[in-house]
Amino acid sequence: MECDLHGRGVFRQDYVAEENGYRSFVVTSQSITWLVTQLLKLRFAVEKHRPSGLFAHDRERCLILAPTHQSLLDPFLIVSAMRYRQWRALIPLRTLATQTFHGPLRWFKPLIRILYRLEGGVELPPKEEGNTLPEKLQGILDALREGDVVMIFPEGEIWKERFPPIGKFAPGVVYLHRKSGAQIVPMAIWMSERRWPRRRYVVEIGDPLQIPESLDLEAGASWLRERTLELYEQAKKKEMRVS
Repeated sequence: MECDLHGRGVFRQDYVAEENGYRSFVVTSQSITWLVTQLLKLRFAVEKHRPSGLFAHDRERCLILAPTHQSLLDPFLIVSAMRYRQWRALIPLRTLATQTFHGPLRWFKPLIRILYRLEGGVELPPKEEGNTLPEKLQGILDALREGDVVMIFPEGEIWKERFPPIGKFAPGVVYLHRKSGAQIVPMAIWMSERRWPRRRYVVEIGDPLQIPESLDLEAGASWLRERTLELYEQAKKKEMRVS
């Protein structure tokens, strides 16, 4: 498949698709994941704000979800924020996943990689291999060309600073956008500082967008970060009014 300018998949006969059996397996696994993630709402008060009509199709195709990254639980909390019908339209969702782990997580790397496989994750090559940007992102680009929805965290790592609330965006998401023609759906995560009784977790979703062609990869990443920062401020203002 190859994306058109409206973010939909267009069949390309010479493209060799993944095995249907594995794709069906991932869809089943991710459907179960949605059920399991609902348990997170016992600990988090999860909300999502999205533009009207977004994720309303029976099957979304060829989109890049670009959320900010505040917690190890982000992939699961984002899932929990979706209604099942919306989630069903997105799967199989292919997430760009790191192979680089620090601290105690290093000991769980084999288990984490099994989880990636179960959930259809696309692993980045290890940093020590020194691959170029196209080589690093080839797997996730193939998924886009197949028509799948993909998720990539533009910051590249968990951002722990309060000021600024969003880290620098890497150019990878812009590269994928330019190579595939897929639209980007910016997503800003806002979490409350108060943790009890349930921590507030808000997913503020913007309209699908395209980055101006006049911008290079780095400038395009900065442009996307500014749009995402606006979403973050919107979520923050809404939550301040509620509290």
